[in-house]
Amino acid sequence: MIDILKTKFLLLARQPASYIIITIVICVFAFVLGLGQQAKIPIAVYSNLNENLTIDIVDKLNELPNTQFIIYEELEALGMVENGEVDVAILLNQIGFDLIIAPDYLEASILQNQLTTIYGEVMQKQAIVESFPSNIQSHVDSVLNEAEKSPSFHISYSNFSNNDDFIWDAKLQSLFGFSLYMVIYTIANGVYHIVIERRKNIWDRLTISSISKWQVYLANLIYSFLLGYIQVAIVLAIFHFGVGVNFYGGFSNTLLVIIPYLLCVVALSIFVASISNTPGKFNVYISVLAVPIAMIGGGFWPLEIVSSEIMQTISFISPIRYGMELLYGVTLNNVPFSETLAPISVLLFMTVLLMGLGINLLEKKEQR
Repeated sequence: MIDILKTKFLLLARQPASYIIITIVICVFAFVLGLGQQAKIPIAVYSNLNENLTIDIVDKLNELPNTQFIIYEELEALGMVENGEVDVAILLNQIGFDLIIAPDYLEASILQNQLTTIYGEVMQKQAIVESFPSNIQSHVDSVLNEAEKSPSFHISYSNFSNNDDFIWDAKLQSLFGFSLYMVIYTIANGVYHIVIERRKNIWDRLTISSISKWQVYLANLIYSFLLGYIQVAIVLAIFHFGVGVNFYGGFSNTLLVIIPYLLCVVALSIFVASISNTPGKFNVYISVLAVPIAMIGGGFWPLEIVSSEIMQTISFISPIRYGMELLYGVTLNNVPFSETLAPISVLLFMTVLLMGLGINLLEKKEQR
């Protein structure tokens, strides 16, 4: 069995083009759809405060997601709003701030609340520093900065009224969705060798040798699974460590909960191989199945935005639905492991069912 695995990975190393291409395609699509469309909204800032205080406030404001605050001169900032280059300009004063907004800007109240909180924090810190003698103000400022980085206690907020609200992250949606979708083709490419070997009678030579039939099956299944797992792990690692996508502390858990989904895809590919008489039909069947599985399972868009109850019901037959539940559960929703047992159980049930049917059909074909 180990020799079969080594042989298959050596063959992959000689012709890695398709594997590399699919990996790159996942990264490109996930980046373009999840990150490329998430450009930060520019907001012009001009100030009557001193330069250091203005920079402190702007640095704090730039911690807000999906917005970029840039300092301009007054006339330039006002002209940008007038010409439609930005929707908002902010004037920073000692006693507060003023918003100059475009007529069609609808998020002024949200921005005002965010500004009020941040502006108050910065001005409060400035007032504390200035209340001390000038010769120790720099020391007080460093102490406050250190306290901000390492607070004595943390405060968390929760609201019982919105626990059932739809929570969505465009970056994770595109990353998870396209990873689960494209890995179907990667795993299918691994199972494709079974179809080829059986058609060329290589399978018969293996099964009559000293290697038992279950070892041949197991080696092929492990190879297909590892192809998919390594690819998904590489893509997730690139976006976590390289691109900086927020996994909400659940990156390591994603590498665990993805396993049941990949096993299910391996079983699905085996089943498709069992009903395919030729390699060409196998590729066609996989292509025909992969797209609708991703569409109805929430790989291309969140299921929460689908209003049709019929489509919601049909989605329960898609493995991608449960894969997305698991990945979202351990990242964005931060659910305990016990709550992931339901989708894991469904995926394992699908795996056993499809694997059993697939191997039985393959064996019946061989007997004929």
